[in-house]
Amino acid sequence: MNARLPSKAIPKRSLVETTVFQSGNSQAIRIPKEFQLHTKRVEIFREGNAIVLRPLPTTAAEALADLAPLSAAEGLALDQAMGHLDDLLALDEPPAAPARRRTSTTARKSGTA
Repeated sequence: MNARLPSKAIPKRSLVETTVFQSGNSQAIRIPKEFQLHTKRVEIFREGNAIVLRPLPTTAAEALADLAPLSAAEGLALDQAMGHLDDLLALDEPPAAPARRRTSTTARKSGTA
């Protein structure tokens, strides 16, 4: 689902004729091979008289859905790696600051003693 350029990139101003037809209640356009999109989702908008199709960026959920499932051994290795990462991140956390005690000056300013 990655949005990437076709393998045979064509010049920006290359003109190719294609056909327009009805597909159910929608109008459809045959997209020639040299303009093929390697994505499932696009955005469409008008720029003057032009209609522009642009691939949408792949979301993290779509990228994860495209990954092959992990084997049991790979899942176990990932769990162990994440456990080590949790341990390393815990070492980087600063120690908790001690609770501040109110001084007599602070107590006088606030009206309490």
